Amino acid sequence: MRRVVVTGMGAITPIGNDVETFWNGLKEKKLGFGPITYFDTTDYKAKLAAEVKDFEPKDYMDPKAARRMERFAQFAVAAARQALEDSSLDMTKEDPFRVGVCVSSGIGSLQIIEKEYKKLLEKGPNRVNPLLVPLSNMAAGNVSIQFGLKGKNINVVTACASGTNSIGEAMRAIQHGEAEVMVAGGTESCITPLGVAGFSGLTALSTSEDPERASIPFDLERNGFVMGEGAGVVVLEELEHAKA
Repeated sequence: MRRVVVTGMGAITPIGNDVETFWNGLKEKKLGFGPITYFDTTDYKAKLAAEVKDFEPKDYMDPKAARRMERFAQFAVAAARQALEDSSLDMTKEDPFRVGVCVSSGIGSLQIIEKEYKKLLEKGPNRVNPLLVPLSNMAAGNVSIQFGLKGKNINVVTACASGTNSIGEAMRAIQHGEAEVMVAGGTESCITPLGVAGFSGLTALSTSEDPERASIPFDLERNGFVMGEGAGVVVLEELEHAKA
């Protein structure tokens, strides 16, 4: 069995838009929770979320390309760029068909579903955006397109385990000789009216309006989780390839 190592990391999170800031934020016990700003929560039981702040897609990709991507895919591309730069992988010296992607999302873009369904009702089926269709695999696809990664490209959808599951699948792809390098991780951005309403209906979201007491899973007063967003991506390489 071939050994697999991590050679790069990237992160877009509610407490920092790169690995170093995110890690320092964790050590400083920085809080990423706050009132939801993406829509009016007057009629919602859940009022808090962990939103990504100060994210500029153009800092990581061509603005034209960014406009064709949903937010969760933008997060994935941004985190993947960081991870690839951190790994010092030089794609001009790599066989692109041996560099794959497994960056996944449990839900994909609820934003485009809400927007296009409204368009369907108001303007008819001929006005619906065809980019609606692929949904969650748009993240892996866009990472592949942006960086010229032509190897194995998969998208694992296993709810809250999607990102972790993806890293495991990417590791196995390298172990079994299907790739030398895999860009792997997870991305999500579903703090939307539909997302919050659905998880609230499931009685899964915290109804606390105190950011300090909202996410307390092991406390007697726990009453749900807090919706978050962001992306975490790693570059995995076969050990000898990484050494070389």
